Amino acid sequence: MPSNWTLDAPSAGHLVSSAVVHGLLEVAGAPLSAARLLRAIQSVVPVQYLSLVAFRRDTPELIEGSSHDTHGRDVVAECFAIYRRCYFRSDSVMRLADQVAVRPAREVAVLHCRADELPVAGWRDDIYVRERLTERFTLLHAPAPGSVQAIHLYRDDRQGFFQPSEIAQLLAMAPLLRQAHQAALQVGAVAADRQAQVAQAERRLSRLAPLLSPRERSVCARIACGLSADGIAADLDVAPSTVTTLRKRAYLKLSDAGLPSDRMRLAHWLG
Repeated sequence: MPSNWTLDAPSAGHLVSSAVVHGLLEVAGAPLSAARLLRAIQSVVPVQYLSLVAFRRDTPELIEGSSHDTHGRDVVAECFAIYRRCYFRSDSVMRLADQVAVRPAREVAVLHCRADELPVAGWRDDIYVRERLTERFTLLHAPAPGSVQAIHLYRDDRQGFFQPSEIAQLLAMAPLLRQAHQAALQVGAVAADRQAQVAQAERRLSRLAPLLSPRERSVCARIACGLSADGIAADLDVAPSTVTTLRKRAYLKLSDAGLPSDRMRLAHWLG
């Protein structure tokens, strides 16, 4: 039978290595990335595939997948399409997701299932046997009320089964991984909101200050949205000196036209 646990804090007395801490900080400090999550987990145990799944209206949706190897094919997406089409209703993770949806946000539920424990032979043959997968280790949590997300980890026959010591390590890491995952979701939400604000500011500048070049407009829109010169340089993939030059040109044009030509007035004008 599949095994499951509910955790809300790291195991007492279990030390987390500096490599794990570094990987989790990398996960938490940037928008959600399956590849970044996979790297953090592989600092603890070998994993072949990772998939990020959201549950919406009792249906799983693949957010992103990542693989330890480069295959030339997207194995995670291929397998998820089969699972979504034929088998997800037979998966005990669906019932667990319903339970997680009403639990405290700090909790993470864990489900471990070997291929030979799957309840449907077709599911086992079409996905696990075809891709030589041995088992799945799943972490579920609710980053927002009623919104459940899962991190699925898969081993294949080259890596064998999770050993008891590896399962203990993953269980100890699970609450920290939940925190890093939730932080990454928040960073992504902030980034998406900022992108929407920048796009709106660029549209207003295009209408109100057509004298600016497209690059000058891009810089001014980001200035109005509160980005620093270094942040704008990173966002536009240019050197900070280029941002400084474009800002000077734009401010001169705006000033000559009697329009706002500094950070505070731009933010108020385009806000």
